[in-house]
Amino acid sequence: MIKKQQFIVIGLGVFGATIARELTRLGHEVLGIDSDEHCVDRLAEDITHAVIADVADENSLIELNAGSYDAAVVAIGRNVEATMLATLQLRELGVKKVWAKALTNQHHRILERLGATRIIAPEFEMGVRISQELNYPMVHNYLGLDDDYFIVDFHTTEDLVDKTIGEVINGEPVEALVVKRMAEAHPHPDHTWKIRNGDRIVLGGKLDDLRDLVNHL
Repeated sequence: MIKKQQFIVIGLGVFGATIARELTRLGHEVLGIDSDEHCVDRLAEDITHAVIADVADENSLIELNAGSYDAAVVAIGRNVEATMLATLQLRELGVKKVWAKALTNQHHRILERLGATRIIAPEFEMGVRISQELNYPMVHNYLGLDDDYFIVDFHTTEDLVDKTIGEVINGEPVEALVVKRMAEAHPHPDHTWKIRNGDRIVLGGKLDDLRDLVNHL
């Protein structure tokens, strides 16, 4: 069972509100903060606590006992200065995990120096994901585990039906992790596994190797 945690979400626009609601739905305690009364009122019944506060004022976070929380997400919209001040203050107050939304590459670098433990660029990240899925229509989803290793979930096409996993991989240094068939998942299929219509295959490997494989399917 996942341990219940306490989170702060600063900035309750669409992005921040989505994070706050989902963390609450998952059973965590969430404090949502925004300087806009309308944003706070809109979320007040959906999360544990929602308050109006100006995080540019260090006393606000101290009064809210921000240092006692397990993690914080700084999801402020276009106020770069407020994002930086909130990130710095949360780290100084002892919050171990501070995720902050960056708007530009320069903003990204500054947040790193201020101690943000993870920097989010949602528009860029979603743009990359959409372009990858448009470029490779058979790709259903993918996950980057580090700079070079990815897991890819893709739909098999009619051309692959009745072929084996070994024939699909075709010597590439890629590993078949799971075959999804209907409602069942079959982990670590061997190279003799024969593909049926509607199967989805989850592969793991280096990005260049996966691209070479998908380009030849």
